[in-house]
Amino acid sequence: FFSTLTINADTPEFSFRLDLKRSESFPAHRFSCKGYWFHSDERYTAFPVPKDSAHLQLQLGESLGAGRTGTAYSAQVSAPLPQLSRPVPSELVVKFAKLNHCRNLAREAWIYNYLDRIPQSSGTIIPRCYGFFTTTLTELPSAKRPYNLPWSSVDGEHAKRDDDLWDDVEVEEYLDEIPSELITKERSAWNSWVPDSKNPLVAVLILEKGGPMYNEIDDQDPLVKKDIKQIIRDLSLCGVAHGDFRMSNLVRSPTTTEVCPYHKCVHKWNIIDFNRAWVLDLGVECIPDAIVAVDPGYRQPGFYGWNPSK
Repeated sequence: FFSTLTINADTPEFSFRLDLKRSESFPAHRFSCKGYWFHSDERYTAFPVPKDSAHLQLQLGESLGAGRTGTAYSAQVSAPLPQLSRPVPSELVVKFAKLNHCRNLAREAWIYNYLDRIPQSSGTIIPRCYGFFTTTLTELPSAKRPYNLPWSSVDGEHAKRDDDLWDDVEVEEYLDEIPSELITKERSAWNSWVPDSKNPLVAVLILEKGGPMYNEIDDQDPLVKKDIKQIIRDLSLCGVAHGDFRMSNLVRSPTTTEVCPYHKCVHKWNIIDFNRAWVLDLGVECIPDAIVAVDPGYRQPGFYGWNPSK
């Protein structure tokens, strides 16, 4: 829907205006379930960035939490929107990447783009994504370059580069087999991206807002556990391995969640945070192998964020 974005903030914590443009996301390599290796695929390329589409204006609200790679805030749509093919909720989520984790957020944006084209996933087991946007701080007037703000923190361990991804490996197929106009992982500017302290990049992802996070109390409910197992299976059938499946990456579904075509119900939970995800080939003969490879081991140590055996 959107080509440009404005985020305004006026709180006791900080005050700023940020103007961003829609940015290309970071495609993945394709993982072979049979051979257990990554390769390029012309279906796994960057999706077109919409031009001359609508402008989204948001007023930043409360903090929803922070993780290793970014910080999430609620935000209200603060300007009238044009007539769109589907209504946009009045409250959304803005996920800011830390200054040295923009590459990871670009990958998460691609996963949302990829899943959005699979009818049984977007709006059923994941929140809808309304775009990936970037700007550089040097594009802002010097008097309006805020640094100690949602995007400005840096992970000390990787201050000079982003985290490695599962598919940061050499592929076994040649790029000349894929049309040159298609942006694969190797051709993407994000593939070799590193933070630039002289020209810092701000990257944000705009998502539909879900409800509270999954917790130990939820985990005592057999119906909740059944729902979680179902959405894991749905994600597996989409060929996506989450890579970081745990309680904090499950939230109650938005009120706009649609009926799941597989389970014929409205799932109560959504999976979020796909910056560590990877994707698999899903020919009919590969589905059993894909399910084994993707299933993140719900109920295994680590789901709670701690190891109960210790």
